[in-house]
Amino acid sequence: MTTIYEVATRAGVSLSTVSRVLNGNKSVNPAMAEKVKQAASELHYTPSQKARSLASKHSHAIGIVLPNKHMLFASHLLFSFEHILRQHKKHCVIAFSHDTIESEVEAIEFLLSQGCDGVFVTTISSTTKHLHSLKDKIVTLSTGEAKATVTDLSASVAHCVSKAHHLLSEQGHTDIALVNDRKTVSQNETFLSLFKKQLIVNVDVDALSDPFLDPLLELMAKGEVFSAIICTHDVLVERLVNSARELGMVLPSDLSIISSRPPNAHAEISSSLTYNVSSVAYSTLDMARAAAKKCFAAFYDDGLDEDSAKPLTPIFLDYGSTAPFS
Repeated sequence: MTTIYEVATRAGVSLSTVSRVLNGNKSVNPAMAEKVKQAASELHYTPSQKARSLASKHSHAIGIVLPNKHMLFASHLLFSFEHILRQHKKHCVIAFSHDTIESEVEAIEFLLSQGCDGVFVTTISSTTKHLHSLKDKIVTLSTGEAKATVTDLSASVAHCVSKAHHLLSEQGHTDIALVNDRKTVSQNETFLSLFKKQLIVNVDVDALSDPFLDPLLELMAKGEVFSAIICTHDVLVERLVNSARELGMVLPSDLSIISSRPPNAHAEISSSLTYNVSSVAYSTLDMARAAAKKCFAAFYDDGLDEDSAKPLTPIFLDYGSTAPFS
């Protein structure tokens, strides 16, 4: 294995110069830095992670705590997060919470005790008060409606609903209904400010095995006019589309339907629906990138780039299930 001494000898420079070049110090003369890089390349030199850790007083390891539920979502997020860290010569150490606040805190404390420079945690709680004492050592991602200053990133389905409402409004829809799964998100101030109370239907998705439960008919029974519906669960979307077709509606000209997918929607059972429904959702890759930027800014002297404060935003996946209203 090639050592830093051999690189210095090949380049004809001091050890300190090699160290500064390999650590990205820009104070070295460009011509001399190029000689060091060329020598390192010719000798196939790979920096020792142990040596880097001793020199920088960092382990270059970031812990990640993931919830035990929604495992498919967790695996997608982990795949992207680990890949980004590896590109920047860092690695992650994984721990799973057992979907309780106590196990989440225990997992964070364990990772810190193992020498991780900090921890990225996908919290299972609707509040982050239980993490306040650890706030200097963690970056949090809340996929609920957490309201606390310790939350660094939020990927709430309520944000997706708000964006979906904005997109439909831009298409000229003024009477927009919401069909919401109570287990996905509770009715909150965002919903009350966006929708007329008469155009909100809250449904227990688990109860949809009852063929007589029909969210679309329940909406129509309220006697209010609506031209578009936002859903917070794929099962609800499937029920609405099938019901609309049974009533002779032509989609999307008679009714626009858009899905606001929860951040952990990867865990949902695939729908048998053949009609492609447009959706507003978060990208797990975007979540991982945003989390990595926050972690680098919080745990190290240099961030990945200057836009680490940029909020995480959902994206619109247009599959043609919405149409301008006129």
